[in-house]
Amino acid sequence: MAKETFQARVVSNLLTTAKIFETTLELVDPPEFGFKAGQFVTVPVADKVLRSYSIASTPADTKRLLLIVDITPDGPGSRFFAQLREGDAVAFQGPYGAFCVKEDTDQELILVATGTGIAPIRGMILDLYERGQHDRPMTLFYGCRHRPDLIFHEEIEKWAAEHPRLVYHPTLSQPENGGWQGMKGRVTAHLPHYVDQVAGKSAFLCGSKGMLKDVREILQGKGMDRKKIKQEQFF
Repeated sequence: MAKETFQARVVSNLLTTAKIFETTLELVDPPEFGFKAGQFVTVPVADKVLRSYSIASTPADTKRLLLIVDITPDGPGSRFFAQLREGDAVAFQGPYGAFCVKEDTDQELILVATGTGIAPIRGMILDLYERGQHDRPMTLFYGCRHRPDLIFHEEIEKWAAEHPRLVYHPTLSQPENGGWQGMKGRVTAHLPHYVDQVAGKSAFLCGSKGMLKDVREILQGKGMDRKKIKQEQFF
């Protein structure tokens, strides 16, 4: 059964790095949109062409949603979002996906994201805080190539400072000389050193196919049940 089509307008479409747009949409018809943190929507970006985008905002705001769009591929989706201006109309369908923190999810979470895969993870963390789960233990590994690619970096650092149970491990695989004092390399190089045991924990992974495979193998190698590893692949 097809999902309902929602009509929205562009509130802002900000190029926050050389290749990343943060697009805020406001609902027009119907005026509200319900979803669960971590889900995604599909947007018709050309004739008979749909592209999927995870929602980076939370269900608390039923009138707006935030999408993170990487325009590097330079395909139909990239061109569609690159030309959007304030007030433009955008249609979408959804919500889709089961990449969500459910009631039976373990209390402690291991979160792993690369690139724009941080979008649904950001929504999840903020949603948990908005619902009063300030003391929930969470460890976030976030990997990108360069420092400007770390979307929401300052925001997440602020959350980690305010919520001691959130441990944030950003890492860069191609840092500029002398410009980055944090961890270097891929998330898979650091994960085994910071996750000593997996009992009572669930994992949420979002990023490239290769990263998902490697992280799954690391976590399962430490004894995590495959059913406790949820993933969303970003291309």
